[in-house]
Amino acid sequence: MVLVPIYCQLPLVHFPEYDGLDENFVRIYVMDSHRVFMIGWEYPPLNSGGLGVACQGLTEALAADGGLIYFTLPYQLPSSVSHMRVLACRHPAWDEPADAPPFSAYRSVGRDSTQPAPSRHRFSPDTMAAGLPGSQLEQQVAEYAQVVTQRARQYSDFDVIHAHDWMSLPAAQQVKALSNRPMVAHVHSTEHDRIPHGHGSRYIIDAERRGLAAADYVIAVSNYTKRLLVHKYGLDPARVRVVHNGIHPLQEPAEPGRHHFAHRRPVVVFMGRMTVQKGPDYFLRLAAALVKKQPNILLVMAGSGDMYHQLLLSAAGQNLSTSVLFSGFVRDRQRQVLLDRADVLVMPSVSEPFGLVALEAAQRHTPVIVSKSSGVSEVLPAAVQLDFWDIDAMVDSIISLLNDPGQAAHQARSQLNQLDSLSWHKAAQLVKRIYHQALQKRK
Repeated sequence: MVLVPIYCQLPLVHFPEYDGLDENFVRIYVMDSHRVFMIGWEYPPLNSGGLGVACQGLTEALAADGGLIYFTLPYQLPSSVSHMRVLACRHPAWDEPADAPPFSAYRSVGRDSTQPAPSRHRFSPDTMAAGLPGSQLEQQVAEYAQVVTQRARQYSDFDVIHAHDWMSLPAAQQVKALSNRPMVAHVHSTEHDRIPHGHGSRYIIDAERRGLAAADYVIAVSNYTKRLLVHKYGLDPARVRVVHNGIHPLQEPAEPGRHHFAHRRPVVVFMGRMTVQKGPDYFLRLAAALVKKQPNILLVMAGSGDMYHQLLLSAAGQNLSTSVLFSGFVRDRQRQVLLDRADVLVMPSVSEPFGLVALEAAQRHTPVIVSKSSGVSEVLPAAVQLDFWDIDAMVDSIISLLNDPGQAAHQARSQLNQLDSLSWHKAAQLVKRIYHQALQKRK
């Protein structure tokens, strides 16, 4: 790695160590060509949530700024990616097709992902209690780490290791031990978020604790997540840096009001995984309360997950089948149309490290209600912020937005203005600064 002194205009990101220097120009050192060995688990179009979207936004911005990125995945992408080198790291024992993700990155261990491991793994009934891999997901994470480490030997000309979430941490630790390069752990979600009421996987919590302890620096996607990491994992706050997610510019203008499905009906949308973390059960309670006050309302639950069938049966049991539409997972054009049509998006997450969907909705001029237990509330203060459990307050806020177009339009404009300060380029600048500090620390 070469450090080149240059003169440039003040950076977009504020660095306290530059305070007091010339306000127009400042002498800084930037990495001439940062080379990153980035360990991922999912990437669009084969993604089940925001992790893949965040990886795409960040890597595109880093590459646009001159970075060389090796990006590992446990499967092959269906098409090539031009801005980085994608390394498919499939273990030979896996039975899934080469272009199929082994498991969802977000599937809650303890629910449908805790399937008995195949007999080749020879686990005892006490495996989970012993803190060893006990589900297929956990075993495949361990096997993924083996293959990633082999790839790191092949592509060894990197400066820094960047790992996303717990699925990548075992691999990152092995690559760090092999290469003696600094490691950055990027936390998009923790087991304490996914299982917010406790009783999460001890194996995953231990994997998170070990991986975060091994990292030179930890990136949290919000101050909300930073506080959780400091409290639950005992991390030094000085070692945890907050980098909020960005958002991609729209490729085509939003079209609010143009789409006419559910004509003349107010539409309220939940968009996310059907897991306890995201609060879909609270949204269903909200639906039951809203229908009593506004019988013609349509509530759309867009997503899939381990609670999907339970919620479907619950809606039917409450005679909500004509008022609640389960659309399944939506992406691309379907996602855009639904957000354009929505009168309100509700994100009632129990514990939400960030919440990219709130930014997507704001970008498409849709008023947003978010849980106070979310990271996105830090960057989107114009959104209505409520406790996820406060159904009465949510009902009142939704009815108010539906009945007062002026209020809804004002909130939508305010949200849109707040997006101006968010970009993946800004996030990439902060991440590059963390790389630089990690490398300097090793000298």
